[in-house]
Order: sequence, then C-alpha cells, then structure tokens
Amino acid sequence: MNACRVHSARSCALLAAILAAGCTLFEDNGTHLAYALEKGATELRQSSATELVVRYEPLDGVNEKYYVEITPSINEASPRSDIWGSYLVVSGKSSGGTSYHNRFVFVPRRLYIEKPRGATEIVLKKDADRISVVDAR
Repeated sequence: MNACRVHSARSCALLAAILAAGCTLFEDNGTHLAYALEKGATELRQSSATELVVRYEPLDGVNEKYYVEITPSINEASPRSDIWGSYLVVSGKSSGGTSYHNRFVFVPRRLYIEKPRGATEIVLKKDADRISVVDAR
C-alpha cells in the first residue's frame, strides 16, 4: 500500500512538471513575440514614459534568418472598428503566429521586417490608455 502512494505521488509530481513546462514547451516564435509585447506594454503602461523599445530574439537564437510581420488591428474594409483583428507571424526554425497581442497592443499599420540575423526592436508608443506598436527595426 505504501509503494502505491509513493508511485502515485511521483506520477502526480511528474504530471505537474509537464503541465508547468507546457507553457514554454509548445511556444513558437509568434507566441514568444506576443509575450514580449505583453511584457513591454505592461511596463510602458505602468511608467511615465511615452515610448518603449522591446528587444525580441527568436526562440532558437539570433543567428538565424527570420522575418516578423504584424498586420493592422483594424481592417479598413471591415464595417466594425471596435474589434481588433491584428495577426503576427514570425518565421524561423520555430515559426508561428498568433493574435494574442490584440489584448494589450494596437497596431495602426502593417509592419514587416526581414532579419538576416540579430534581434528585432519593436517600438511601443503610449497615447493615453492605448499602447500601439509603431515600428519594427
């Protein structure tokens, strides 16, 4: 009976470790950028600054070629302007895309940059309560 309890406790601990790692285990470059934007937007929102540069590096490092594309939050052809529909994609070995960033940043225009290597700098700007992604370099 005691052996079953020990085995069960180990199984639960292993499952908990796997679930905790799941947040990063299944992360791709797009989600990784969205998390960086979330952190930057939170930092900018809590500061007195009006601009912040987020330094983004792909999950597999800065020695790979990749691109970043972020579409605008509002589609001019859409009849509704209250729903943000931006989508971001980051290529590379762990390529991926997401719309998660819509929860905390606004993207006024399409941004696209190709990087032969190195980090990408994403410029955030605060205007009242809105944090916007205004440049990628």
